[in-house]
Amino acid sequence: MAGYTTKENAIVQNKNNNIFRYIAAGIIFLLLVLIWPLSLFQTTDSDINNRLLKEDDSYTYYYLSSGEYITTVLKGDGSYIDNGAVRLRFQGQVPQDACMHYYMYDPEGNMVVDQHIDLFERPENDVYQIPFGIVMDKGAGYQFIIAPDNDFTVGVYCLGESTEPAVVMHSSDQISSTTPVAVSGILKLCIWICGLLCIGMLIGSAVFESKAKNSCLFDTKAFIPAILSLLSIIVYGQYLFDHNIESGEGLIKGAFFVVIITIMAFMCIFAGRFKLLIYGFLILAVGSIYILTFPAGSIPDEVNHFYRAFSLAFGNLQSVKFSDTSVGSVLPTAIQALSDPEAVFDFADTAQIDFNNTSLYAPVCYIPQIIGIRIALLFTGNVYSVFMTARWAGFIGAFILYMFALYIIPAGRELLFAVMMLPMTIQEMTGVTSDGMTNAIAFLFIALVLKKAVSDSDLSKKDLVLITILGTLVGMCKIVYIVLLILLLLIPVGNTSGEGNDHHSKKSDNSRFTYGIMFGIPVIMCLISNVFFGQNLVSNGENMEAGAQIKYVLTHIPATIMTVIRSTIEYGMQWIGEMTGDYLGQLNIRTLPVVTLVLVIVLIVSSKNIRLPKELRSVKAIWIYGLISVFGFLLILGSIYATWNTVGDFLIRGIQGRYFLTILPVFGMFIAALSSKGVNDDNDGQLSYFYDYHIGSYILLVINMLVIVDVYTYIIMNG
Repeated sequence: MAGYTTKENAIVQNKNNNIFRYIAAGIIFLLLVLIWPLSLFQTTDSDINNRLLKEDDSYTYYYLSSGEYITTVLKGDGSYIDNGAVRLRFQGQVPQDACMHYYMYDPEGNMVVDQHIDLFERPENDVYQIPFGIVMDKGAGYQFIIAPDNDFTVGVYCLGESTEPAVVMHSSDQISSTTPVAVSGILKLCIWICGLLCIGMLIGSAVFESKAKNSCLFDTKAFIPAILSLLSIIVYGQYLFDHNIESGEGLIKGAFFVVIITIMAFMCIFAGRFKLLIYGFLILAVGSIYILTFPAGSIPDEVNHFYRAFSLAFGNLQSVKFSDTSVGSVLPTAIQALSDPEAVFDFADTAQIDFNNTSLYAPVCYIPQIIGIRIALLFTGNVYSVFMTARWAGFIGAFILYMFALYIIPAGRELLFAVMMLPMTIQEMTGVTSDGMTNAIAFLFIALVLKKAVSDSDLSKKDLVLITILGTLVGMCKIVYIVLLILLLLIPVGNTSGEGNDHHSKKSDNSRFTYGIMFGIPVIMCLISNVFFGQNLVSNGENMEAGAQIKYVLTHIPATIMTVIRSTIEYGMQWIGEMTGDYLGQLNIRTLPVVTLVLVIVLIVSSKNIRLPKELRSVKAIWIYGLISVFGFLLILGSIYATWNTVGDFLIRGIQGRYFLTILPVFGMFIAALSSKGVNDDNDGQLSYFYDYHIGSYILLVINMLVIVDVYTYIIMNG
């Protein structure tokens, strides 16, 4: 009979499945042998000059002729430099006696390198070694110059669109370093651990699946986390050594990530149902690496945020207006030396420190950092140590709120986690910024409101107070996010069906009173906060005046609409990149183009796969999500247009994609509500596997791992 499976057919099918499992296990074992000990997987042998061998958008050739030269400044790290390497490209006929002149001056103007290198015979890949034989003082700048000696044209490999030659310096310390060997050993060991775990799951499913039908441990699909970890380590390991072989710190961070992804395999197999535990583990691990990777002050406005937090730590709620263009505080002079590990606070030596763009932020944005600064100062006066303590305190504070939000949100946990794991979100969370706490408070507010929206119980006084406080804090952090209060309309505080007229009237009055509290107090407190802290608002440039800009907008509405459209078209893709995982650091660290694409896909899949209760996918809910998304977008653009753009400018300049992170979960809920997938909808398709086996978590982890490699690549290139 068609479609009927006999017992004999089932036995044959099960036997074939088992054969497939054994074959797959054998292939994986062969792969492990090829990787180690047969060394198919090359890591420690990665060419030290591999950065010169990469022909991508980060580099270009600049052509020189006789009488021309190019130069760059090389930073010393205190080590003895044996030689440097540059890459050339020939154009046209080059004479056999062609020669290049390489010379370098120390900070005092003394020539310390003077080498004439013949171009023939040509070395492999046209990478030429220039003897240095000097100790380059740590932090000192050395002027390195390249010029043709003869009458010919040659191209020099340069950084990006610049005329600065890419130079790789080799030192005895690098050559004798055991870090690449040690990291390579850890990498291959973890590959074997994950590979054996794959084999164990495959063989276990073949032997025990029929005997343990109610157990998912020996389901064939249980090996998916292990195989994902195995493949991720192989791909990541090669990328790590190809791009970070020159950085011992980069390799060590890479080894840490490899261990993390190995632990992840075991967690997903043996504790896969405890998603919250896995989510917390990943945020904590990735965030810790970010804190230790980004140099002090390298995150947008981090220096000024630290100045503001430090001033607040000593009770200076309001910044000091020094002039019509200067706002800040009187702080220890040493605070300006964030990157100097030897700098120490001297409170008798103070100076006027300006921080115009962060002077308006309310203290709530910096509560963890303030606590961290005060605690650190009890034990040390070292500037860098106090700064790093502020980083850790801000991260821990935001992490706690993140976990509460993930715990209480009734739907969309995977989406919220995806937003939290975006490289830009992690960067802001781990820096001394206002955005870390702003996002954390907003995420918790969104989660709590959604929870109460689907709750069968009435809104208690405790809930009312907590929601009102969180709504107030969100608005005080940044006034544009007050738009999130619209979400409160999802909470059913006035259910009057089936009641008498008198009772109906009383309940309606109570509802209006409740909404009045939840909306009114945050709005009033937000206005008071902005008036108080905004007293010292100064112009950010010539013809940049908020009042005049607002007047222009109100009197030129059609032109303003076109400005919004024009700006979105012009900068939209850049905003998406800045919101997800590109333009990190001071907007100067670019990541692989695929990073943004993959993260956008993960966000879309996370949104489309949400199972929403009927209260969160109604027409009313769709309108609420949509209004928050649109108004939030416009308020963000409007605030920057009013304060950071010349009056009547035809483009809105200065928008950074990270500003949209706070409302991104609501936009995701909007997409989910339009998809109309309910909690009782069994038609999950293939998307359920995306989260049942933590595929989304693996993707987010690997993306962050690749991003850290790109950060170290930038550090290697720029010193």
